[in-house]
Amino acid sequence: MEVRFTEEEILELENQLSCPSGLNGIEIGTRMNTSNFEMTKKSIDALDLEDRNSVLELGHGNCGHLELITGAADGIKYYGLEVSETMWQEAQKIATNGQAEFRLYDGRKIPYPDNYFNRIFTVNTIYFWSDVGFLIKEIVRTLKNEGILILTFADKSFMKKLPFVGQKFKLFDTDDIYKIVEGSGLEVLEIMHKSDEVKSKMGELVNRKFTVVKLTKK
Repeated sequence: MEVRFTEEEILELENQLSCPSGLNGIEIGTRMNTSNFEMTKKSIDALDLEDRNSVLELGHGNCGHLELITGAADGIKYYGLEVSETMWQEAQKIATNGQAEFRLYDGRKIPYPDNYFNRIFTVNTIYFWSDVGFLIKEIVRTLKNEGILILTFADKSFMKKLPFVGQKFKLFDTDDIYKIVEGSGLEVLEIMHKSDEVKSKMGELVNRKFTVVKLTKK
């Protein structure tokens, strides 16, 4: 049975997915942490974390996956940036022992110096970037030479079939990523096509195809 959403329902869900807010936002953040866990884990694995790496995540949500990062190697320092004040507040409830720093940002300007991070990653946020080209430049600016960037997203072929995906989403495939990073100073090291099972809005299991793109700063 096909689920039909009104334009108002689509807009509300898109707004919550792009920038969770209030009590509904907290619930959305919890659901996203669960449904995106496999994508997040594969992304963290692809970072090839080493001792004392500095790691930036764009769009950390409630950051229920923090221990996967800080426990991957010794002396990891994690930095999280969020456009959602609700998610920023939720993430700060996690006991971090000083290994994590959470900050709000405008979704464009990364508030850190040049060549600051060994690793940068983001999962399921690229759909909502207001200026993809600018943010890629910011990533390149703040990533150290030979540092690793992981971009993870559900494939365009999967996303365009979802009934709640409207105009607020920008959908991507691997060809789009090559175009985005062309001339940026980033080089594609590996493209990993993955899939997992997630619950649909009807509670049914569906096969989600997603891509993990591993890049490095030349």
